[in-house]
Amino acid sequence: MDLRSAAQRHWWLAGDGFPQRIAGLLAAPLQATGQPAASAAELAEIFAPLPAIAAAEAHPACRQAGYRYLLCLRSSGVHLSCWRQYPGEVGWQRRCGPMALAAFIRRFGAPRGASS
Repeated sequence: MDLRSAAQRHWWLAGDGFPQRIAGLLAAPLQATGQPAASAAELAEIFAPLPAIAAAEAHPACRQAGYRYLLCLRSSGVHLSCWRQYPGEVGWQRRCGPMALAAFIRRFGAPRGASS
């Protein structure tokens, strides 16, 4: 997540992991400030409540997951890609991306005025 170090971090989103759920998490800064998260520190703050997974543990955890996400910090902002693994299928299929974080939130986030 750091542009200079290319460090990776892994988190486990328990439950469904659907794009709508992660879009809801990622929308918090957008709702508070009008801007999506734009730095590694802002993303780390968003994911702080989620259990972190060490890189060595991330691969086995992926076998249980239905969705995987890759967030990349670029000079133009955060971009996100999503893959889905369908039950009984081998491998991952790209669902979307790479796309700007704000576009992902608009596509998968709750409509304005909706509450959860």
